[in-house]
Amino acid sequence: MAITIRNTEEHYYMIRELKALTQSNVTTKALIKGGYLAVELGQQLEDERQRRIQAESELADLKATIGQYLDSHQALKSAID
Repeated sequence: MAITIRNTEEHYYMIRELKALTQSNVTTKALIKGGYLAVELGQQLEDERQRRIQAESELADLKATIGQYLDSHQALKSAID
C-alpha cells in the first residue's frame, strides 16, 4: 500500500506532532499509528459515553428514591401531628 501526501507544508505541524505522539520518524508510519490511535480513542469515548449514561440513569433513580423517602417521611410526620 502506498500513501501519497500532498502539500506536506500545510500539514507540517500536525505531522510533526503526530510523529512525536506515535514516536515515529516516518510520516506514513505515524499516520497509520495515528489512525489506530484515533479508532482506539473513539472506542474509549463511546465506552465513557455509555458509562456516563448509565451513571446518569442510576443517579436519577437514586434521586427519585430519596424524593419518595422524603415525601413518605413528611407524610408520616403529618400523620403523627
